Amino acid sequence: MRNFKQSNNLFFLLICLSILTSLGLTEISSNTVEKELLNEFDGIKFVIESDTDFEASLNYTYSQKISGKYRLQNQSTSPDTLFFKFPKSNSVIKKFRLDFGNDSNINYVQIKEMLLIFNNKTIYLNQNEIFSSLYRNFSDVELDKKNGIIYFKKNAKPFDPYIIFMPLAELSLQKSVFSFALILPFAIAMLVYFIIIKIRYSQLELMDLLVLLFIICIPLKIAWSTFYTLLLCFYGIINAFLKHRVNFGNPISYSFIALLLVLLIFGRPTDYSSIEKQLSLLFFAIISATITLPKSKIYTYYVHFFIIFNAIMVVSGISFLISLDEFYGVGIIDYFRDIKSYSINVRKWFYYDHAAFLSFFGLIGMPFAHNLYKEKSIALNLVWLFHILLFSFIALAGTRICLLLYAIFLANMLCSNWRIRRRIIINLSIYTLFAIILTLNIQKVDPSRSQLWSVSWEAIKEKPLFGYGLNNSNAIINDMHYIHKAGFSSALDLNHSHNQFLTFLLEIGFIGLAALVAIIGIVFYKAKLLKNETFILFLIGLGYMFLTESILETSKPIYVVCFLLLLISTAKDQINDSFQGPNQIS
Repeated sequence: MRNFKQSNNLFFLLICLSILTSLGLTEISSNTVEKELLNEFDGIKFVIESDTDFEASLNYTYSQKISGKYRLQNQSTSPDTLFFKFPKSNSVIKKFRLDFGNDSNINYVQIKEMLLIFNNKTIYLNQNEIFSSLYRNFSDVELDKKNGIIYFKKNAKPFDPYIIFMPLAELSLQKSVFSFALILPFAIAMLVYFIIIKIRYSQLELMDLLVLLFIICIPLKIAWSTFYTLLLCFYGIINAFLKHRVNFGNPISYSFIALLLVLLIFGRPTDYSSIEKQLSLLFFAIISATITLPKSKIYTYYVHFFIIFNAIMVVSGISFLISLDEFYGVGIIDYFRDIKSYSINVRKWFYYDHAAFLSFFGLIGMPFAHNLYKEKSIALNLVWLFHILLFSFIALAGTRICLLLYAIFLANMLCSNWRIRRRIIINLSIYTLFAIILTLNIQKVDPSRSQLWSVSWEAIKEKPLFGYGLNNSNAIINDMHYIHKAGFSSALDLNHSHNQFLTFLLEIGFIGLAALVAIIGIVFYKAKLLKNETFILFLIGLGYMFLTESILETSKPIYVVCFLLLLISTAKDQINDSFQGPNQIS
């Protein structure tokens, strides 16, 4: 008990100190950028290629709105460069706009490089960085992001082509420096925690380490998640060979295999790329048959990791909100009014920055934390810290569906003494009502999703039974035939329907989806998972995510969802996952 209290109190203290230290370091980083922009910034240079000469100018602003008040003319005499020298000012320049003149003879401009020139240094941005730094509003231009070329819509009246860049401070802030200041205090704190607590009081076995590294890789490149999944597979195979023990009767192994077979039969893959993501099901089938996960220990790893991760994200968000006025010319209220445009700045320090998926993965830690607290494996202060940081991150990220899920998860956990039947009926009723309201109002709530859903449905109606095959939904929703049938004139720059049900119908049809639901439902029933509270919450969460995201259309979510399904369905290990009351599992 003494070790337990020491461990929890030390972790809580280290996280609080890390938040304060990280916030201080990031503020120093931001203040350094501000001073450089005020005292050292000289100008911007573009290295370009074009089919004709044009009169370039650059408009900038010290507030949010760009007007003709502050305009710079090109000072370069070379046809392949543009240079704009900025005057000294007591305020940081916010956004700037590159104008290409009004000569309609111009066909294209390729910006090969952009240089931010200071007195003592130069920041170079390549083509990819340039196009990723463009603001979302453009006039009379079309962007070929792959080749870094800007084409012009000559028929536009009046012809006034320009591109708007992100705020100058954002381009000047070195990502590596800011990331170092953001993460370093947490890295040091966790090293101290590991040395003092984990080595002194507990053993970290190889499988524990592999699982922990898999969890840490959730916000990193998919290659790392795949790598540690394969290592777990090899570990499981070797472990089964040495101990002569394989759990062939594990229903979860059957669920992974059943899901894979349904997708292969009804998805009709034509090449390896069509089933590359789905191979994760095979990997986790092997893991589930050869490894017994230490449930309590992994729940602890998961909760602790997401406390750290959400703390880092909250520090990043607070730092961004502090600099909003000086760097972006907007206030905190403006941030939440246009949260989709600004929230990416909170998450971009991690490679995998999908707001909805990261929020959802954090939400799954809620029942983990509460189960651990019931078993006296973590202290109440860590549960509170988990909730505060998780809710803060979801609010800063602006994931509306996850805010709703947070409330639903919390309500379910507070009513844990309800009978299973009552709980399922209430949750299904709320879910059905929400799905109907969302579908009827999707045009007002999210016009982009409205178009994706409409185009998807038009395509589904032409092949309703068996769909178009695995990995073909991207091509279908960008097919002008279906786009025009749905009443739209152009495609969106998106590669799936942002609704998992529609994606399933597009790729495997109604019959494939029915087979998938039936087979997996039978397996879950045989495994008695419907008496597992955490599993029910997991299914509820997936159901809501399916309404707004094609969560199984990309590799990272598939791997994490498979891992969570395996973990949650593992036999109890000092963790009480079952419902309270008459239906509780003994």
